[in-house]
Amino acid sequence: MLCAVADEYGLGVAFEIHDHFAASVNDAGAYDVATRAMEAIGVPHGQESVPMRASEDFGVFGWGAKAAMLCLGSGEDHAALHNPDYDFPDDLIPIGSAIFERIGRDLLGNA
Repeated sequence: MLCAVADEYGLGVAFEIHDHFAASVNDAGAYDVATRAMEAIGVPHGQESVPMRASEDFGVFGWGAKAAMLCLGSGEDHAALHNPDYDFPDDLIPIGSAIFERIGRDLLGNA
């Protein structure tokens, strides 16, 4: 359709792929499991449909399994992931561990 409109008005259209990567697309069920776990232990979380370039190769996990990507935010005053001065804040380890422990308990029925 786009090309037909371009042809009608004498316009040219070209498409290129730049920086191709496997995007992480959250499975709705996996997202629900993760958000229920975070809510149960009082961890605030963002929105399901916010695009995130940090998915990198994690997007491949969703090809063969129901998956949801969780990103532990280090705060607005902290260097962004993949910046040369980024240093993972170790204080996030217990939070991430608690989320995954709760997900495991919920999936196994051991709340």
